[in-house]
Amino acid sequence: MSMITQYLKRFWQEEDGVTIVEMVIIIAVILMAVIPALMALGEAEEARLQEITDKLSK
Repeated sequence: MSMITQYLKRFWQEEDGVTIVEMVIIIAVILMAVIPALMALGEAEEARLQEITDKLSK
């Protein structure tokens, strides 16, 4: 059990853990902006393809 507690203490004191958390937060914020934009583009593209399909089927 002491090996686990030593590992956890060492992990808690390392600054690399903070950097990883910061990177995860940055990536999450970027994804929060990118995902809705991609969804909107997908819906617009789907409408455009449906319009083309309708014109071709006439």
